[in-house]
Amino acid sequence: MRVVSAGAVGRRLVPHALPLVILVIVIVFSIAQPAFIKPENLIGIVRQMTLVGIMAVCTTFVIMTGGVDLSVGPVLATAGLVSFFTMQAGMPLPIVLATGLGLGLAIGVVNGAIVAFLQLPPIIVTLATLSMVRGAALILGGPDLHLIRDEPAFTFIGTGTLFGLPFSIILFVAVTLAMIFVQRRTPLGLLVAAIGDNERAAYLSGHKIAATKVTIYGISGLGAALAGIVQSSQVHTAAATYGPFGTELDVIAAVVLGGTSIAGGSGSVARTVVGLLFLGVVSNGMNILNVPIDIQLMAKGAIIVVALGLGELK
Repeated sequence: MRVVSAGAVGRRLVPHALPLVILVIVIVFSIAQPAFIKPENLIGIVRQMTLVGIMAVCTTFVIMTGGVDLSVGPVLATAGLVSFFTMQAGMPLPIVLATGLGLGLAIGVVNGAIVAFLQLPPIIVTLATLSMVRGAALILGGPDLHLIRDEPAFTFIGTGTLFGLPFSIILFVAVTLAMIFVQRRTPLGLLVAAIGDNERAAYLSGHKIAATKVTIYGISGLGAALAGIVQSSQVHTAAATYGPFGTELDVIAAVVLGGTSIAGGSGSVARTVVGLLFLGVVSNGMNILNVPIDIQLMAKGAIIVVALGLGELK
């Protein structure tokens, strides 16, 4: 008769630690407030996490290489503003979207080029970009809210439904599937993992390190711009103050909670979604129980530390 040790069982459970934590939290919240488990609330949880989700799945590659992108919040705001002013100029929707997304892509490419070619620390580069892009957004739009009127095609992105689901959720799922495909089925996914494991070895093996970094930072900027367009279409406004300080921390937390090493190397877009789900469930559950915001912040921080600790057990 084969005897399985407690240690072996523990090692088998470690990869599933976060999903198990999510399950326990869902059970607890459902007992405390049965409305939590209703389908409309569960859909609401996913809808609420679409903005951070789009940015997180697009930033996973950056963190897998040991980098970081702190500029996602200001890029989100600026992309929404640029899209708004492009609409005001009478441009058709494809041009509006291309302008907003192109801006995010361009900022990401600049971040990646500076990191790759000047070999400056990503945290310093993107912190500087954060400041410069936020300043540019304030110059462009000022501190005011800019109301989006009579633009049904644009507002459909954030408020419309398709097949009975919010279109923003469908968009998030599409972006996630695209990133999973890139990671698992394209050379870029292999290069990202190789750089994260050992950048020097990857370089000596002939891999295009600089081009890969420019590409992944471009993807990160593109994701932030898309999130900015979705947010502006959801709230029917654009503002330079959107994507406030803390947005980038939520993005990083989701990626790291999903098991991506902050030092680079291991990581998975699919597991980033699990990290997002964890944050979404915790936030929604505490909101539905009317937990004060100060207690929410303390509880979320404590739970994240515990979840990360479980994830580090190997």
